[in-house]
Amino acid sequence: MVTVTLLIALLSSLLPAAGRAAPPPNGLTSEWRTAVTTHFRIHVQSAEPAAAANFAVAHGGTLETAFSELSLLFAIAPPSELISVYVYPDAPSFESATQAITRPEITGVQAHADTGANDISLLQAGFEKLSPQEAENQLRHAVSHIVTAIASNSAVPWGFDEGIAQYIERPVNEKLARIASLVQASNQRGELPSWFDMNRPNAFVDPTLAAAQSYSVIAFLIDRFEIKPLRQFMADLDAAKRANPDIEPSWNDAMRSAYGRDPNDLEKQWEEDLPRWTAGEWRDNLIAAFNLEPARKLLEGANYAAAKTALDPSQTLFRQLDAPEQLALVEQMIEQCDIGIQAESLMTQTQQALETHTYDRAVNLLSQAKLQFAKLPEEQRPTELLATYEQLATSGLSAMTQLDEAKQLRHSWRDFPEARSAAREAGIVFASLGDESGVADAHRVLDELDKRQRRIVLLLVALAVLTLIWLGLWLWARGPSELSWA
Repeated sequence: MVTVTLLIALLSSLLPAAGRAAPPPNGLTSEWRTAVTTHFRIHVQSAEPAAAANFAVAHGGTLETAFSELSLLFAIAPPSELISVYVYPDAPSFESATQAITRPEITGVQAHADTGANDISLLQAGFEKLSPQEAENQLRHAVSHIVTAIASNSAVPWGFDEGIAQYIERPVNEKLARIASLVQASNQRGELPSWFDMNRPNAFVDPTLAAAQSYSVIAFLIDRFEIKPLRQFMADLDAAKRANPDIEPSWNDAMRSAYGRDPNDLEKQWEEDLPRWTAGEWRDNLIAAFNLEPARKLLEGANYAAAKTALDPSQTLFRQLDAPEQLALVEQMIEQCDIGIQAESLMTQTQQALETHTYDRAVNLLSQAKLQFAKLPEEQRPTELLATYEQLATSGLSAMTQLDEAKQLRHSWRDFPEARSAAREAGIVFASLGDESGVADAHRVLDELDKRQRRIVLLLVALAVLTLIWLGLWLWARGPSELSWA
């Protein structure tokens, strides 16, 4: 999908600029380059023919990912026309194009969304200085404003809109910690604005505080009531706006309908929850669970327990969104984690069995572990470790068999050589495995064989001595013959 998107972008860079009415003061002149992705038309003001295609290759995937996630989040259909992105080379052109945007934006935002025209404008010089994560979050923030405008028919109030736009950014702990600290300090001083004031962009409220508070409100609503009521809140605003286009919908009525609670009661619950949230729960961000890449990397590294922990929020998210395809993918990855965890547990037990020199148990556990690993991709299988454990277990088991054979053969003096050889070989293997008990057992068998051999030799020697004595006595007692046969 991404490859097709980028191919479209590259091909479209060769086409003349086209599309809906554009924000540039002088319109889309010949100096503008255009590239198209699945849901976006990217315009870059540049003399370089491939400028728009290059931007699409670098950032088109981010734009499409953000739009895909937000579309699923608020259950919207794609707009009838592509969303335009305008990239300006100089500050005067950018400021001239964005000065007509009535919606105020928080400090630090460089990608400005015009929800009325369904487009995004940014200054290339400043945007190129951002880190990849900062650039991604700038675009996600802007796309959020476009999508929430589509979902609510441009009726979502400023505070909720800004909270959502910040919440769908990829979490940066330093930024979120500052937000939580600001909300905590203001709450302790009793200076937090009401939700009513938070949703009035022109109210006499510190915009930085209002933005931080708006994030905490969205985090509270999603954590406490899940995503569906927030989605319904947008849908109810849209329905009210369609019913009375000339009257701005009441967000209080929409919230009462979507959440089944009075907004004042919701606000009170949020205030009561703030100490918990500012104490550390600010780290939780359910929308971040859209990103499965961290879990994939953990799986590839065979870190199954950590991967499963990373996937748990994703499973929660897609269940709340009623997204069967995404949920099936996550559950498939979780199943891999469970298999890996079980296989690792069997490997741990195998290691313990080897350490306690219970080789038959080690062989049995290892065979179970191999069956589990066979269900995982080949690159996740610890092939060398499996081979090492198998060699140790089979060597130990073979030595035990040899020692048992020696114990059976020791009862027959004719089999003493075979018994001694088997016990000696078993002892050598046990010694290489660090099996002191096995070595001692082999020594006991060898000692017993040696003692028996000594007893047999002594018995034979004694028998020989007795025979000689008897022969001597017989010769002595025999004497000369008394009979004459002549």
